[in-house]
Amino acid sequence: MDGLTSVGRYIFAISMGAFGVQYFIYAHSAPDLNNIPPYTVARPLAGYVIGAGLVIASMSLAFGKKASQSARLLGVVFFLVFLIFCLPKILAFLLQRSWGQALDTRGFETLAMAATALVLAAAFPAEGDDVLGRPFDVGTTAQAGGFLFAISLATFGIFHVRYPSVVASLIPAWIPGRLFLAYFTGAGFLAAALSIASRKVTRLAGCLLAAMFLVWVVVLHGPRVAHALYNGDEWSSLLVALCMSGSGFIFAGAFHEKR
Repeated sequence: MDGLTSVGRYIFAISMGAFGVQYFIYAHSAPDLNNIPPYTVARPLAGYVIGAGLVIASMSLAFGKKASQSARLLGVVFFLVFLIFCLPKILAFLLQRSWGQALDTRGFETLAMAATALVLAAAFPAEGDDVLGRPFDVGTTAQAGGFLFAISLATFGIFHVRYPSVVASLIPAWIPGRLFLAYFTGAGFLAAALSIASRKVTRLAGCLLAAMFLVWVVVLHGPRVAHALYNGDEWSSLLVALCMSGSGFIFAGAFHEKR
């Protein structure tokens, strides 16, 4: 496994485990669960089940035990969540032509996590008793993962360019040129999407993507969490940014290695 992929693997695993812990904490609060990946409103029992599944998958990825199977299963589950819960809302938004209202991009965060898990699965060595080997070939799922991740990044980029004032409002006031940074970030997302879709300079694109999200963790989300330690939404936002930084490292290593 490439060194960058390995770094991304641990970051991704930590993020999944933290999401699982959040499901245990907020199992009896459906509104809070709706803000934690994979963004499904659940009853308490379902919240505990989802939380346990995420924690188990996290440990499997971190320790390399049944890791390829766990990553593929995680990717398939997140992709199904996107299709069942997120895609109908996205289509309704587009059909209603609600262009005055910003599109909720959380569904594409779910899609990006699904794509990352599918690509990560191909980075682990195959195991002899891999029961998922037949229905989900790692090469095929990795190709699909790259395509889905590129779609997610392109959507993030379009959101930043289409709604720069919304993005700028999230940037700390002490940082100058917030509107410029919104457009610049959108352009970065679009460039990364093009790189991953075309498999060109993916190592550089993935590293820059990972660095950008890590900067957000430190500069944007870290201070917000520090001022609201018991706010689950702020923790979720920080963990999503951390998870996406792991995705950047995974794609930087995995796709470069395959070239």
